[in-house]
Amino acid sequence: MESKRISELLKKYEAGETSLQEEASLRYYFVNTKKLPSAWKPYSSFFGYYSTAKKEAYPKKQIKKPVVFQSWMAAAAMIAIIITIFLGTKPEKNNSELSNANVNLAFEQFQSNIKLLSNHLNRGTQQLAYLDYWNETTQKLIK
Repeated sequence: MESKRISELLKKYEAGETSLQEEASLRYYFVNTKKLPSAWKPYSSFFGYYSTAKKEAYPKKQIKKPVVFQSWMAAAAMIAIIITIFLGTKPEKNNSELSNANVNLAFEQFQSNIKLLSNHLNRGTQQLAYLDYWNETTQKLIK
């Protein structure tokens, strides 16, 4: 008698027509019954999930205690800041130290690099001239 009722409830459950009370009775049956037909074994793990999920608990987060700021830490931080300021600043060099020869050498290197860049850009413009030719011919064909 019980197995007929359970099979009817399972058919209704699969169709999505069960009430909450019927689903609760299905859960109770599959959790508490030890001998199940082999066709109903998958339902046992499915309905048994709810009972195991209720027992599951997550650990609470432990609150870390704040570090006590001591006076020696403040003194050490101030000393570190002062040392950093003194070591970080370097005396400025005079621009007059650069010799005239070094300036001329840098200018010549700059000019040679600009000429190389110019040559590469001119190669690209020669290839674009070919595209202008095709553009003109297509405009003539369209007219």
